[in-house]
Amino acid sequence: MSAGGSTQRASAVGTWASASRTRVAPFLLLASVEVALAWTLVRGDPLEAGHWSFPVVFGLWGAVFAVAVVGALRLPRRGAVGLILAASIALRLAALAGPPSSSDDLYRYSWDGRVQAAGIDPYAEPPAAAQLAGLRESWLWPDAADCAALGRRAGCTRINRPRDLTIYPPFAEAYFDAVYRLAGIGARYKPWQVGGLLTETATLGLLVVALRRWRRDPRWVALYGLCPAPVVEIVNNGHVDGLAIPLIVAALIVLAPRPRGGRYGAALSWRDVAAAALIGAAALVKLYPAALLLPLVACRRGRRIWALAATGATVAALAAVAYAPHVARVGAKVLGYLPGYLLEENYRSGGRFLIANVMHVPHAWAGLVSVLAVALVAGWMVLRRPSLTTASAAMLAALLLASSPAQTWYAISLLAVVTVSVEPCLLAVLAGGYVASFSTALDRANSARIGGWGYAAALAVIIVVAALHRRANQPAEDRLAPTRPGSFPPRQTVDAVRRG
Repeated sequence: MSAGGSTQRASAVGTWASASRTRVAPFLLLASVEVALAWTLVRGDPLEAGHWSFPVVFGLWGAVFAVAVVGALRLPRRGAVGLILAASIALRLAALAGPPSSSDDLYRYSWDGRVQAAGIDPYAEPPAAAQLAGLRESWLWPDAADCAALGRRAGCTRINRPRDLTIYPPFAEAYFDAVYRLAGIGARYKPWQVGGLLTETATLGLLVVALRRWRRDPRWVALYGLCPAPVVEIVNNGHVDGLAIPLIVAALIVLAPRPRGGRYGAALSWRDVAAAALIGAAALVKLYPAALLLPLVACRRGRRIWALAATGATVAALAAVAYAPHVARVGAKVLGYLPGYLLEENYRSGGRFLIANVMHVPHAWAGLVSVLAVALVAGWMVLRRPSLTTASAAMLAALLLASSPAQTWYAISLLAVVTVSVEPCLLAVLAGGYVASFSTALDRANSARIGGWGYAAALAVIIVVAALHRRANQPAEDRLAPTRPGSFPPRQTVDAVRRG
């Protein structure tokens, strides 16, 4: 062993020890605080109790998260990803400590799984149908005493919208069937939380791969891993959206620039078909990832018509295979509660387009104005051909801002894409969604106005940050300008701009 090698190793050990005192220890302290807050949140009063404790703890957790991300980015590169992933998994394990804290969707998942295990199509009848009365059991259909404890009338159920057909697409229903068959009804809510933990573990691993494939600092995985939203929504609340997110990230990996200069878009290849299949599969879990099909086509350098045809054919074939068995059994009932959902959420009347409403756009025109706003973003993608990750983040952000849902878990897919694109200002959309969600739970009478201002503030933050970033980095942007549409800048230049 050479003396020079020993000296270098000793120097590396000394550097790590110094970093441990100044960077690693503060990060571990912040991560520990996050874990404690996660435990406190899921063990405390649920959001539906109408108390302010939930949003207060969540808001405090969000503030610690912001500082923790800064701390994560300051960690020494050697070993940083391992520390961040360990902290992320610890947060998700803490989320298993209590029942669902802000959503009742997993009760519907369990019922749909129970119905399928009995050999009945999940789209055939609503939970309250007399034909399915024999499948009811005390966990989902409590007795009078348990209903009273829940603050509900006798004959209640934990299932939301029990008189309506299910709304979930076929891949989500297949997931419900699989989880129920593995765990049964006796395990109650825990299997859905464990399922969320497993999908989140996959997502975290894929995000590290995606960041490296897109030549970005893998420490940015902290943006997703340490964020309270996926911990609460995917693990504690068990939302099935967690199944769609790794599929989306996998599509971004498939279309990442090749190490030796090859890039997405030169010619149609297996990567186009695979990415379209992955996004199509995500859309068969929840519908909104279908919006990411547009960036797949718009960000190409050429052959867009062929790409559009290949993408459309792939997704159509996948959807046909998934829906065909259900259509054969129940026909048009496969649409489920989707039409009723659009009516219930006031999309048909225009009242759900909160930013348009804040701008005093008449309800009759609010939907059209919101659609045009999304179309402008789509037009920008077609004309400017930004990187696929940036375009995907912009597309999801535009869709969420335009539709302004109170369901915060819809934005977790945006969080994953933002992590890969390294556009943290778009997290304002997620924050705006929580304003809308909390106002719905705590002040329903004023929730539309408060939620509208929350989303409008998010849009303002994005516009201001984008303008400041463009102005501050104009020379760097000029150097980054591709020599031909769709070309990817050198890794060193991208990292320099990201740090700036």
